This record gives sequence, structure tokens and C-alpha cells, in this order.
Amino acid sequence: MWSKFHILVFYGQSVGIVVLAIVNPSNDSANMVIYMLPAKDIGPETWLAGVDCLDSFAQIFFYRNPQERFTRAYNLMLTNAFNMSSPAAEIQAGFSKRINEAVTDTKEPLRQEFFQLRVVSDHMIYERAKYFGELLLSDNYVIVVDSVDRLKLIMRDYVSRMRSWNPGARFLVLFHNAQMRDRPWRVASQIFNDLMHKFYVHRVALIYANSSTDYNLLVNDYYSNVDCRILNVQSVGQCHNGSLYPNPGAVHASMSDYLYGFSPRNCTFEVCASIMAPFVESDCVLGIEMRILGFMRNRLNFQTNVNCTDDNRGDLDDNGEWNGLLGKLNENECDFIIGGFYPDNEVAENFWGSDCYLQDAYTWYIKKADVRPAWQAMLGIFEKDTWICFIIVLWISWWFWFVLVKLLPEPIYYQQLSLTAINALAVSISVAVQERPICVATRMFFLTLTIYSINVVATYTSKMIATFQDPGLLHQLDELHEVVAAGIPFGGHEESRDWFENEDDMWIFNGYNISDDFSPSPTNMLAVEKGKRCILSNRMFIMQNRHADEVYAFPHNVFTSSIQMIMKAGFPFIYEMNMIIRYMRDVGIFQKIDADFQYNNTYLNRISKMRPEFASNAIVLTTEHLKGPFFILIVGVIFASLTFLGELMIFRNCFCKRRREHWDEKPEQEQRKRYRKRKNKWERQVHAAPAIRFTPVKRRKVL
Repeated sequence: MWSKFHILVFYGQSVGIVVLAIVNPSNDSANMVIYMLPAKDIGPETWLAGVDCLDSFAQIFFYRNPQERFTRAYNLMLTNAFNMSSPAAEIQAGFSKRINEAVTDTKEPLRQEFFQLRVVSDHMIYERAKYFGELLLSDNYVIVVDSVDRLKLIMRDYVSRMRSWNPGARFLVLFHNAQMRDRPWRVASQIFNDLMHKFYVHRVALIYANSSTDYNLLVNDYYSNVDCRILNVQSVGQCHNGSLYPNPGAVHASMSDYLYGFSPRNCTFEVCASIMAPFVESDCVLGIEMRILGFMRNRLNFQTNVNCTDDNRGDLDDNGEWNGLLGKLNENECDFIIGGFYPDNEVAENFWGSDCYLQDAYTWYIKKADVRPAWQAMLGIFEKDTWICFIIVLWISWWFWFVLVKLLPEPIYYQQLSLTAINALAVSISVAVQERPICVATRMFFLTLTIYSINVVATYTSKMIATFQDPGLLHQLDELHEVVAAGIPFGGHEESRDWFENEDDMWIFNGYNISDDFSPSPTNMLAVEKGKRCILSNRMFIMQNRHADEVYAFPHNVFTSSIQMIMKAGFPFIYEMNMIIRYMRDVGIFQKIDADFQYNNTYLNRISKMRPEFASNAIVLTTEHLKGPFFILIVGVIFASLTFLGELMIFRNCFCKRRREHWDEKPEQEQRKRYRKRKNKWERQVHAAPAIRFTPVKRRKVL
């Protein structure tokens, strides 16, 4: 703070020359300005009356309704402007002194409320980053000026650059200029209009000096119940010699009427909506957020002009300008925007957001894996361990059967090793065999193996039918690394890209595509269904989309965020809208809306999609299912053919060898072999069973 005030007064005939020097103890020199004022405008009576008016009216204007009060102390921002004329500079210094001494002042009347004091000065130009970072926004502003240009300069270069800048706060401006005392309405209209259009400030009260000690109390009645959104300067009282006129009670009543009349009733707000089902449908009538907006509209009695567009939320471009709907909001083309927008720290620095009312999750969507061929799905009916167990059981049955037929008096023909293997395999797949056991022990084993095979085949058959109905899918891409490895481009909304701007996900941030081809829409989802791209989208949008069953959602959410309305910082009815949202949340309206949406899009829509398929839900065996058996048959034929050729070559070699031995034998030996051959043939005929001839018996007559 500045420490010394030196006032030098030189009186001439009728003009007083006042020199006001404010000395900074850190500098050797002082800033000095000389002003020419009438004698009646100088002296303690002049500035003390302004301080008393400012103090008395501030306690009324800054008073909050008990329902709107904070539990903390309010922050009061004072401006300390240099090189101002007297008595504006003296009023500024006197009010600052009174606020600083208010805590220790025990005189009557006592102040009703205390503030956390902050001061901003126009002595030096600071960059925004060099200001101390305030965690809480300012709640009240007191600005003392002597010209409209000075007010705009202070607001543009200093007040609005503070990190605690709050355009939704209450602004109390004291204007004192001896040369402009007869133009209160014109100056007030100019001040109110500049603050609204250049700084989006609406709750403004003006203490305008009509004379050296008399002030007019004016307010900006822009949001009126009668003429809403029409600039209207309204007087709520006067102040004479530091006292409110006609009395503090009357001024307080006028201010109460003004504050109660400052409402959205009968107002029309411009709403910009981004078409994003299910929040805002393409017809600009239906949608979850449209229902919520309609509920607010009915309770607060305001009207809306909704403009639906395909533009996204928007972001800061390379020139530092906002694009998309945020750009329209920044240019005052919209009062607030909707369309499934979630909170963003970058946006929160420049815009306001309402209380969150719904929640949605974002994840990646990719083409669903192709249907697995039925013949290939047959191999996956059982796990690998199950197939190994079947093979082990078949091998044990084979050897156990072979041991039994060897030890027991079974026919010699049944005791072949290959025959027992074939019989064990045939019984295991419920195929009848000709060589049934004769001994009781072998029959018991045969019966046990048969019962086992019946159960196995029944289980396999049931699983086979289920596989025919739903053969499953091939390998599904469910990680972004696999998507990148497959060469599929990925992306989404531009504002969602900021979630990946961190050390671990920079590879996603760099490869993220923000073009229109990657914005969630029915056309782009068709490209996702065909496997051309991978899109980041919210689950509620995809759930109600006709491609919901044709695309695959990654099982893990990238992020989950709440939904809110976004409005320009300083929107005057953010409190009223937030109260409606809180009431709706408390009574369970949002839970009901979310439950209805989930139920309609998970059960009812699925049922409606299933109904046409009931009649054609028959299991038909096609060549697609028989590719596996055909493959096994072809492999068997090939192996049989190779075996046949091998045996043919082996037998041919043996036959040639025997013929060579035959020609090398002696004639005598050859005759002996022929004789033995004929002899053996005769003996086989002799030992053959003789033919039995039945002679018919003569019938006897029976008497």
C-alpha cells in the first residue's frame, strides 16, 4: 500500500489549486498531478460524504439472500487507481482506510459483515502469470473512478486479468466527475452497456455524483420481469451528505425489489446445441438434455431459441481463438451450449459450467471380429486338456482290451493288436463292432466302455449343436496397441484428445486423428463396422445407435466423466439453474432418466430386434459345417492312397525276387514242387466234408 498523502492547497481569488502527490516509499520520486477545482469541491466534507454513501450502500448491495449465502467470508476486491482527480481519489483512499479499520472499529453503527480484502492497482502493468494465484474468485468489487475511459482501462488491463476475476460477482461503481454531474442516465447507460458487452458483467450498481455531496443510486435493470433483456437504468434511491434518502429502510426495500425482479422470468435465451444422440437428437426436439432443459424452462419460466448444429464443442486453435460452439459462446451468439459436454480444465478457465447431471463413459470402438467358421469352431468345443484326456482314455482302453483278449480264452482272430485298437476307437464314438467279447470279464469291460462312450457322445453332440447356433468369433482386437499394429487409424472429437496429453499416452496423443471422419456419427460408425477406422466415443451414444450390435467396444473405459451445460463466465442465472439441477438430483429424476435409457436400449430394443428372427431360428446343416469332416476324409484318402502305393511297391519287389529264384531252381526240384502241390490239392479235396444226400421217406397211411 502507498504510505503518504501530501495535499498542498493554494487559494487565489475564487479558484483553489489542489496538488495531490501519492508517494511510493520504494521510489525517490513521487507521482504528482495538478487539478483545478472549485473551492466547494475540496475539503473533508466532500470526500467524507462520498465515503459514507459508498459504505452505506455497499452493505445493502452486497447483502445476500440467506439461501444463497456462503459459509465462508466473501472476497472484496478494491481498485487503487492512480492519477485520479479529487475528490474521487480522496473517496478511494478514505473507503480503503475505513474497510481496513472496520475490524477494530467499535463505534456505532457496527458493520453487519466483514470481507476478505484484495486490492488491484493500475500503477504497474503485470502479466497474468505474475499475479499471485488466488484460489477463490472475488465475490464483490468496489471501483471508484472519475471517467468512463478510466473504468474501461482498469477493467480491461487489470481487474479482468486477475486470476480471481469473477464476472458473475456484484460490481459497485462510484463515479465522481465535476464536469459530468448533469448526465447521470447517459453515463450510467454507457457504463452498464460497456460492462455487459465487453466484460459480460450484469449485476452492477452505480453511485453517481450529482453534486459535491449528493449521489444518485442507479442499478442495471437488464433482466427485468417485465422488459427482459432491454437495457434500463433504474434508480433505487439517493444519498445526501453521506446519508441514504429517504431512509436506509426504503433504499433496502428498493434494492430487494430489484434483486427479486432480477430473474430469468419471461426472458428468452439463445441455446446452441450440438447434435449428439441421445443427449440432443437430430430433430432438435428429443434428447435427454432437451428434456432437462425443458424441465428448467418450465420451473424458471423462461423461453429458449434452440439452434442445433453438427459443430463440436470446440477448442483453442493455434491463434488462441475458440472454435466450434465455444467460439459462438465467446462471441455472445449463444447464452449456453449443450450436447453431451464434459468438464474440462482448459475450458473452465474461460467459461462456466453448470452442475453435472448425468455420467457417461468413453472407450474405443473397433470392428467386431469375423464369425469363426463352424468347422473350425468344432475344434474348440473342448479345451486342450479335455482332448488329451480323451486320447489317454482311448489308449488305456485299447491296451486293457488287448491284455484281456490275450489272457482270456477269446478267439485267436480277436487277439490282434490292430483289431483291438479299431474296436476301442469304434466303441468310444458309439459305433457297433462285429467282434464282441465272449468271456464275462471282457464283456463287463466292453459294457463299461460303451456306457462311457454314450455319455461322451451325448455331451459332444449337445455342445456341437450349440456351436452350430453360435460358432463364436475369431480373435478380437481389444487393445489400442493391436489397432496400431494392424494399421487401423484411430481418433475422435478434438476435445477428447487432451485426455492423452501426458507422459504415458503421448503416442496416442500424437497419432490421434481429429478430422471429421473420426467424429462419432452413423456414417463414421459404418466405417468402423467395416474395419476402416477406430473411433473414441461415449457409450450412451453407441448404445442407442443402430450399429451398436455391429461394432466392438473395448472392455476398459478410457475415461468416465459427467455431463454439464457450458455458458459464458458471468452468466447471471447460473445459481438458479444449478438449484434446479440439485433438486432434480435429490428427488431422483436423473436416476430415473438414466435407468429408463439403459432399460430401453438394453432390453426393449434387443427384444424388438430378436422378434423377427424367432421364425427362422432353425439349425440347418450346411457345407460350412462339414468342412471339417470333408477335410478329415480328404486327409484319410490321401494317407490310404500313399499306403496303398507303398504296399504295392513292397509286394512288387517281393514278387520279382521270387521269380528270379524260380528261374534259378533245377528242373527236378520244380517237378517235385508241382507233385507236392497237386498232392496237397487232392488231399484237401479228400478231407473235405462229404456231401449228404437226403432220401425222402415213403408216407404211411394212418388208419
